[in-house]
Parts: sequence; C-alpha cells; structure tokens
Amino acid sequence: MRVLVSAIAGTLAFPVWPADLPALPLTVIHDAGGVPIAPDPRREASPAPRPVSPGPAAVTRAAVSFPVVSTRAGPGRLLQNPMPARLPGGLGQPIFIVGDDAPSQQWLQRNLQALHGMGARGIVATVRSPADLERLRIATGLPMVPMPADDLLEAAGIRVWPVLIAADGSISQ
Repeated sequence: MRVLVSAIAGTLAFPVWPADLPALPLTVIHDAGGVPIAPDPRREASPAPRPVSPGPAAVTRAAVSFPVVSTRAGPGRLLQNPMPARLPGGLGQPIFIVGDDAPSQQWLQRNLQALHGMGARGIVATVRSPADLERLRIATGLPMVPMPADDLLEAAGIRVWPVLIAADGSISQ
C-alpha cells in the first residue's frame, strides 16, 4: 500500500510528458476586436502590415443602426459628485457618456477644454441619426461613438448621464 501511494504521489508531482511534444497553436474562442492589452510575441516576431481603419463616419454608417437608444438610463444628476470608482482598476482611458439632449450638450460645452486636455473619448448613449451624431462630433471636436450605454452605466452603478468616468474609474459630472 505504501508503494502504491508513493507511485501515485510521484506521478502527480512529476507527470510524464514527452519532451518533444509539439506546441499546438492557440484557438481563439471569441474575439471582440480592439487592441490587445498584452503583447503578442508572435505578432512582434513577424510584423504584418496593419489594415487602415475607416474614419468614424464610415464606421457609424456601417456598424450602427439608428436610432441608438439606452433604455435603463437617461439625462440626470449624480447624487454624489464625484463618486468613488466602481469599476475595479478603472478603464485606463477617460470616457464620457452623453446623449443627444440639451443637458448633455450644455455639459459638453462647459467641460470641452478639460475633455480635450485629458484625451477623453465619448460614448453617445442615445442619438437619433448619423447626422445628429456628426453634429455633436463637429461641435466638440471630440471622438465619439454611438452605443447604448446601459451595461457600462450599470457596471459603474449609475443610471444618468452626462458623466465622465476617469481613467481610474472615478465618476463625476
């Protein structure tokens, strides 16, 4: 019995693997796009030309169906301003969330210089048409994408916009 226990323990501690077992390629189960956060040594070893992405207006027309609507949030005031970070680790990039409504447009104009200074990117949570989105982009000169923001706002613990989610995850209005 003692020999059997030693054999099992030895097998678990030092599994037998062929030394020359070939490395199998990784299989991507899901790729939501974007820029990887970790370096990929395979890409660095053999650089390939990167495709040129179309401008924001082309992406808007091709990938988004208008109107864009967020149903679980809307224009309003934060009860606690600023709020402590609710997104662990933050987003790493300042993100603002607005709608195509008067309070959002006023907030954008009031905070325009600060948003530009920090390199903030925007999400337009509700917008009726591509023309309305382009009007917001031109009026501010800020990069913005149309996208329902319900899930992000819920993860942040808020149900209102306009808001700024700082790189560290803190939220202010």
